Amino acid sequence: AEVEWIVQYRISDPYKFLFRVRNAVQTFRDMNEAVMREIVGDRTVDEVLTVGRQEVASAAGVQLQKLCKQYELGIKVDQVVLQDVNPPQEVKSAFNAVNEAQQEKEKLINQAKSAYNKVIPKARGEAERTIEEARGYALERVNNALGEAANFKAVYKAYVKAPEVTRQRIYLETMNDVMKKVGRKLITDERATGILPLFQFEKGGAK
Repeated sequence: AEVEWIVQYRISDPYKFLFRVRNAVQTFRDMNEAVMREIVGDRTVDEVLTVGRQEVASAAGVQLQKLCKQYELGIKVDQVVLQDVNPPQEVKSAFNAVNEAQQEKEKLINQAKSAYNKVIPKARGEAERTIEEARGYALERVNNALGEAANFKAVYKAYVKAPEVTRQRIYLETMNDVMKKVGRKLITDERATGILPLFQFEKGGAK
């Protein structure tokens, strides 16, 4: 990879900087190139261009400081910053294609996550609503059954006390319910002669 970087440093020992090494600035430049070439060469192009940028800068700073101390340059390295990193020219087009594919992959993943976050809560809401409706229906059926059971017990209790009266009451209540559902009816006594005794039933009760 082709790397451009800057190094922030300060002179920690002026005497060493001026007298220990001839042309300390050029020596420091040469150290920079040697260190960066070694560190970048140990990594793949993809590492240097993506997740490894900070790691490369940090490792270069540590290695430079060791060399400065070893050769008594009187320099304190504060920071190494990678400014621009490009793949070698011969593989640049291939790397760009891979990079674009990676970006497209991330885009599709984000779209899928967005769609998931929209659909799943809605589906959960509908499922919870269906469950609540089912619970309500079941509770209604249970309450109705309990009511019918209580009514049956009451009727049975009355029947035990007065069977004939209870049978007659049930019969009349049943006939009343049936007559409410039919139209106008005339009931006659087949044994009667002369003027027919008529019983007129209207919807809503007998007259």
